[in-house]
Amino acid sequence: MKPQKTASGFTLVELLVVIAIIGTLIGLLLPAVQAARESARRSSCSNNLKQLGLALHVHESSHKSLPYSWGGPLSSAVTTPTPELTGRLSGFYRLLSFMEQQALFDAIGPNPPQVWTGTVYQTQPQGLLCPSDSPPDRAITTIGQHNYVFNLGDRFNNFDTDIRATPSALRGLFGRESSVRFSEVTDGLSKTLALSECVRPSRSGNGKVPLNDAFANISSNTNNAVNCQNSYTSQGYSSGSFLDVDRSVGTRWSDGRSGYIGFTTVLRPNGALCNGQNTTGIQPPRSRHRGGVLGLMADGATVFINETIDAGNPAGGEKTSGTSNFGVWGALGTRAGGEAKTLD
Repeated sequence: MKPQKTASGFTLVELLVVIAIIGTLIGLLLPAVQAARESARRSSCSNNLKQLGLALHVHESSHKSLPYSWGGPLSSAVTTPTPELTGRLSGFYRLLSFMEQQALFDAIGPNPPQVWTGTVYQTQPQGLLCPSDSPPDRAITTIGQHNYVFNLGDRFNNFDTDIRATPSALRGLFGRESSVRFSEVTDGLSKTLALSECVRPSRSGNGKVPLNDAFANISSNTNNAVNCQNSYTSQGYSSGSFLDVDRSVGTRWSDGRSGYIGFTTVLRPNGALCNGQNTTGIQPPRSRHRGGVLGLMADGATVFINETIDAGNPAGGEKTSGTSNFGVWGALGTRAGGEAKTLD
């Protein structure tokens, strides 16, 4: 009598063990894959900053100064100039020609439409979006958006001051109608920030930024750093009024008002953002990168700024001259504060 052959195969226990091993391997690999993807996105963001740095240097060489953050020709639709409507284009407008986007610069023309109504501003300029952030939500605004912001210095008041009339109002490299030369950056180009990052707000059903959005724009406490900081936790803001999402930092590449286009070196990166639109504001740079933000130094170098950087005393007031009250972070925001501090 021939012996019976036993059917080969996995037992149920063996199958469950194999599934568990595969699940464990996937669990171990997934964070590595996600980290690799974020590393690639962060590298892309850094490259965007490098290209913007090159554009800044070519602009300074061609025009003998850096561009303003807020200024430009008067809109053709404005017949009675006011601080808010006179020359409200952002510094990105001045950089278009040096970013291989001459056609968009020409389309805006010498008599530009209003920055909030002109259809030409719906164009999304190349190189202004960081892939670590979510894609632009055109339901928030049809205007092209951005993830990079100009250094306004260690201040939080009177951003609508015309720098030509009040030079002492300029602590950083950019301001309203500013035209800083590299020779005026006496703290050193390698020790002064030019640009950094911002995170565009998310949207909720009522058109406001959600209370638990850690990257919200609060419109309260815009000239009090302590109150601004105290209203914010890692889970969001404990109190305050919120800006409509279409009136927040990063939502209009063409609008030069400080609340859309600038950052300050008062509170640490990724800290509370109290946005006063154009007159006041405490607006630290923000990113989706873990632990800090990317920055572009005035010499064109890109750096990673840790969110635990020394920021001095938040109760310290702003200055019109001399060293910053906001530590190493404040010093990196000033062009002529006499601090000459570095990230090392």
